[in-house]
Amino acid sequence: MNEIVKYDNYMNSLKFTGFTVTDFNFLIALCSRMRDKSTNKISFSFSELRNLTNYKKSNSIQQFVLDLKHMNEKLMKITCSLETETEIIMFVLFPTFRIDLDNQTLTVCVNKDFKFILNDLIKNFTRFDLNEFIKLDSKYSKTLYRLLKQYKTTGRYETKIDDFRHKMVCPKAYNNKQFMQNVVNPSLTELQNYFTGLQCTVQYAHKRGRPVEGYIFTFEPEQLPKAIQEAEKHKPVNQYQQEEPQYERKQNQFDRFMQRGVSQEELDELERQLLQN
Repeated sequence: MNEIVKYDNYMNSLKFTGFTVTDFNFLIALCSRMRDKSTNKISFSFSELRNLTNYKKSNSIQQFVLDLKHMNEKLMKITCSLETETEIIMFVLFPTFRIDLDNQTLTVCVNKDFKFILNDLIKNFTRFDLNEFIKLDSKYSKTLYRLLKQYKTTGRYETKIDDFRHKMVCPKAYNNKQFMQNVVNPSLTELQNYFTGLQCTVQYAHKRGRPVEGYIFTFEPEQLPKAIQEAEKHKPVNQYQQEEPQYERKQNQFDRFMQRGVSQEELDELERQLLQN
């Protein structure tokens, strides 16, 4: 069975400073199991987490625990912030991260006030296959993969260079040519098998020296089953979520899809069939 990762697009705006390939694998595996859960807490056995992340760095329990600990230390330093017209809220996404050495389990708790980011998803979320993500070898390709998946139904991701460098967490010493050679191009090569016709167009500013202004990534859009599109369309919007109109959805005969009693399990099966195809 394919493990589906689904989280609010807000996650794609965060800068995961110092994260390694192993760190990303752990984090995204946690996100995959937290989705659409009614609880704020979830537990993993060490063996389960090893399998989910294809962890092969070491057979040592001590090393595995050390890697978990290091990932969480980095994650705790990432302060999330949400703003509305009347509030500015700052929080840590996973306030509790408990490693039980005796029972060899990991228990994590998501911040209950903001569980919509991972497990009460309404609209504007990113969805992809965990196995695909784990197979990627580079931390840069893993980041670009997530960013592109946010726009998988439009096939176009446009970004300013400063924001993109921030999200990719590339070395500050890289000039734009080095960034393209060492970060962007290798990521594009690795992602060719996951995005049909993937290309990157460099945008230059219309001023002296023609400095790089940003990038436009294009690829063949994915088509979600109409049933899933309509089911998601009729869900209410969370107060902290911002609408991101990327394309216009049209009304069709599936307008009352959710009212006809389709279960979450049936929607999950539609998702799995889409990913397998």
